Amino acid sequence: MAILLVEDDTAIRLTLAEHMEDLGLEVFDAADAEAAQVILEQPPGRITVLVTDLNLGPGETGLMLATKARRRLPVLRVVYATGSPEMLQSRIMRPWERLFIKPYDACRLASEVQVLDRALLGAAPAVQVRG
Repeated sequence: MAILLVEDDTAIRLTLAEHMEDLGLEVFDAADAEAAQVILEQPPGRITVLVTDLNLGPGETGLMLATKARRRLPVLRVVYATGSPEMLQSRIMRPWERLFIKPYDACRLASEVQVLDRALLGAAPAVQVRG
């Protein structure tokens, strides 16, 4: 399993990436949506889980990034991290999505990622809807 971790706070991003790597997970990290999209251009299927902060500072939000990423990788699982869960209060969460409420607990986040990845292993690929 390879994870793309997108967090605009450098110290948090690097600490989380190191912790997840210590647990045996392959982690790619990016500070914003633009850098994340470059990583997602790597060979298809390499990234299986996107962990993204909802508020990534200037530019695209984590929701916008996840939408684009799922178009490219329809079976991608997504964990939205936020300190403001009200940003998603009207959103219907899909089976491939999880909400992680900050503050970060690296062990709990890694557990969420692993549970989400295992829950969808063997699931049929999502159908890509073009609109």
